[in-house]
Amino acid sequence: MGEFRRYEDGGGGGEFMLGFQPYRRQPLVLRMAVSSLVYGTAEGVGYQDVCDAFTCWTEQVRYNARDHTMTVLQLGPEFMATDGRWRPFAYALAGYTFFNSWANLQPTTPTGQGPRSQTLFSSHNSSSSYGSGVRYVRTKWGREHGFELGFRFTRNAASSYLTERGVFRNPDGTYSVSPRTGAANVLGIHVGYWMGPYINWNERH
Repeated sequence: MGEFRRYEDGGGGGEFMLGFQPYRRQPLVLRMAVSSLVYGTAEGVGYQDVCDAFTCWTEQVRYNARDHTMTVLQLGPEFMATDGRWRPFAYALAGYTFFNSWANLQPTTPTGQGPRSQTLFSSHNSSSSYGSGVRYVRTKWGREHGFELGFRFTRNAASSYLTERGVFRNPDGTYSVSPRTGAANVLGIHVGYWMGPYINWNERH
């Protein structure tokens, strides 16, 4: 979103959330989330020697040449409905965002031996996230579980990050980089699987 959208048009990744309910059957949850977003990649073309028991030949190979990722580590309160099949939830988190970019070296053998990657840029900044969604909850053997759909806004007000437009390959094979500085806000949509607390038979409604 905002300035970040001028250089990147989207990405994908995953998130792991761990929640602790301090008071049983109450809506307050302490939520910790770790997420990783791949917002930029570049494909490379190279050549490598391939051999069998009789001869060797050269093949053209395509490989993932560069990656740009944003990793978020945050915690904060979540409020969720504790009863019903459909349960809305909302949360506000704070923590840090880490930007990392690296170049993957061209494979030189079929087994990919030798050095494989080179760090191009890394940085981190404080950040916050705000999200909401709904869970479809079922119960099996007393353990609540189900699927969830959520929306999350991650605010990186002051970030330094690298995009593919800021990577330049030098004639000698090295790289020069030109990072961007500014807001790197992201609006995310996630579909996931949620597993909640164990509910005894005499506590169910």
